[in-house]
Amino acid sequence: MTSSQAPRIPQPCPESWAAMTPTAQGRHCAVCATEVVDFTRMSEAEVLAFLAARSGQRVCGLMAAPLTPRPAARLQGPRRWLWAALALLGWHPVASCASKPPQAPPPTPTAAVADPAASQKSIVIRGQVLDGEKGPGVAGAFVFINKTEYGATTDENGRFELVLASSWAPVKAGALTLHVQGNPFELKPQDVPVNVRTAVQPIELKIKLQSTEGRGHIMGRMVPPVPPMTPPRG
Repeated sequence: MTSSQAPRIPQPCPESWAAMTPTAQGRHCAVCATEVVDFTRMSEAEVLAFLAARSGQRVCGLMAAPLTPRPAARLQGPRRWLWAALALLGWHPVASCASKPPQAPPPTPTAAVADPAASQKSIVIRGQVLDGEKGPGVAGAFVFINKTEYGATTDENGRFELVLASSWAPVKAGALTLHVQGNPFELKPQDVPVNVRTAVQPIELKIKLQSTEGRGHIMGRMVPPVPPMTPPRG
């Protein structure tokens, strides 16, 4: 089934599927007083038949979300090739999960290189982002520093490394917060506080992300597929 022949959910619904009341065909959403049909156990043909029978009517549904990984991207600075595999769910990009990957942190100022002591004061933070308590490493997770655009992207094993200049303002403040986000429809974002003044160098972290409700699914108003047009003649 091609994208033009498949039903889609262009604007995913943020409401909790688990909090809805079960019904014969899915669950009832009290927020919009609508039944959300569970399409996850239907075949593609059954989904199309269901929508065709209700042509012109509003249909909200829960569907398995197809994943479209981004191509690999290289960060600025002396970094190896890392995955930027944050998935885009649905057949169209969703603004909430299309955030830009973090940039490499600012390098140590050139003036500080002349001072050997200053060059040894870089802060090194290494870590691994895991899928749950015992899950595998999360590839392509974004690790942002505080509320800046700087940070790192995890590799195929969920590992990352940050080398920060001691003169950089967030480091001089003594404490950082790493904002970690994987696939937003599968994993909950997490803030990890790091005290750079008291921690032993290099700082080693294990970050375990929790699953979201209805993981691997997307919910919202269904848009029926566009029927094919008759080919031009002559």
